[in-house]
Parts: sequence; structure tokens; C-alpha cells
Amino acid sequence: MRKLHTLLGLTMLLAAAPGWAQTQRMAIPSYFGPGPLWTKLGAAAPRVGLAIINPNSGPGDAVRADYVAQVKATQARGVTVLGYIHTSYGKRPLSEVQSEIEKFHRWYGVSGIFFDEVTNDDADLPYYLQCKAAARVIQPKAVVVINPGTPVTEGYMNAADVVVTFESDYPAYLKRAPDAAWVAKYPAARFFHLVLAVPTVANMHTAARLSKQRHAGWVYFTPDTLPNPWDTLPEGAYWTGELAALGGR
Repeated sequence: MRKLHTLLGLTMLLAAAPGWAQTQRMAIPSYFGPGPLWTKLGAAAPRVGLAIINPNSGPGDAVRADYVAQVKATQARGVTVLGYIHTSYGKRPLSEVQSEIEKFHRWYGVSGIFFDEVTNDDADLPYYLQCKAAARVIQPKAVVVINPGTPVTEGYMNAADVVVTFESDYPAYLKRAPDAAWVAKYPAARFFHLVLAVPTVANMHTAARLSKQRHAGWVYFTPDTLPNPWDTLPEGAYWTGELAALGGR
């Protein structure tokens, strides 16, 4: 996905969405430029609750006025906008991560950070605890999302408000193994599933039913495929059907 909260930050999201504990919401890796797709995304609030800006595999080298305007417009619709930062599976220097966090807050006024390319074992957990702390230096209430894309050890729940515990295609989602028992101790709003290459509306509804059973409070399903499944939004009946599927749990 390269080209592609402490509880305080999570409380902000819950407070912004009454009844969220009983429903799912969509969180979108919106790796497309400002314009009509962002307008469509914003118009779907509050069903759409999170979006991620990714100007250039991160904030880029210079501020972009079109993204500044787009973030403000999307936030005005009630969508929480995060900035994308890759961590190279715990290998990226923390100084680089800190620099990009500062750029996202200073240039774009984001509400938090989405950390990508995240590991899932305890050996790297101290690194991600430092990433979360860095995200909160400038903005103490920043929302922090991490993306291992796989199940994690329970310690990772201390490294973010929301953890992406699945990112793969529809066939893999059908075969996904049950979560560890400890997952049920946490609100569904702490877990996020990303399912790509979901070919039909019927398949999407199957994935939505499974995601509810699997305790995922944040979801996104797309028919788009690799190499970049996050460069557009679903259309027509697929989009309206996905929004409708985010009803009661």
C-alpha cells in the first residue's frame, strides 16, 4: 500500500458518531487526488468516517494547495482525515517518520496518522509505540491507525487506536482464520478490515456479513485489484450497496 488512538483519539471518533458502537463505518485508503472522488466520499458521511490522504507516498516535498482545500472540505463533512506514512516494516528511521508527521500536521491540518507497512510481532512493538508517541507530539488528540494487514499480538493494541488486521483479496477473506480470543475484549471500533478484488455486489454483501461476525468496526470493500486497489471508489449499485451494508451489527 505504499503507493498506494490511545483511547482519547478513539473517543473523539465515537463522540462524533452517536450509535457507532452498534454500527460499522467505512474507512477509505483514498489514494487519489483531490476532486470528484473526494466529493463523493465526503457526501457519504457519516457512513464514511475515515479517509487517508497520500500526496506522494507520504506528504511529499512541498505543500499542495489542492490537498489543503480538500482536507478542509472533507473534515467539514465530518470525515476524519489521516495522513499516510510508511514505516518499511519497522526499518525506517524514526527521524524520517517524525519529519513526515510534522509536515502532515503543519501543511494539511490532518486529524491523525495512518502508519503503513507495519509488522505484527512483539520484537518491533517498541518502534510502533514510538511512532504513536511521535504522532501525538504536535497533536495530543491525534487518531493513530496502523496497518499490519494481518492479525497481531495483543500488545499492538497499545500502539494505535485502530489496527488493520486484514488486507488482502476476497478469496483470502473467505478463508480467514478466526481471531484470537483476546480480540473480543476490545470494541469492534478498534479493528479495520480492507478487502480488495471483491468482484460483485453479492460478494461484497457476503464480505460485509463476515466482517460483522469477525468484529471489524471499520471496513472497506472494493472490486478494484492490484497493483493499486486504492486509486478509485466503487461505482453505482456497488457503492450504494456498500453504504447500505454498514447498518446494524
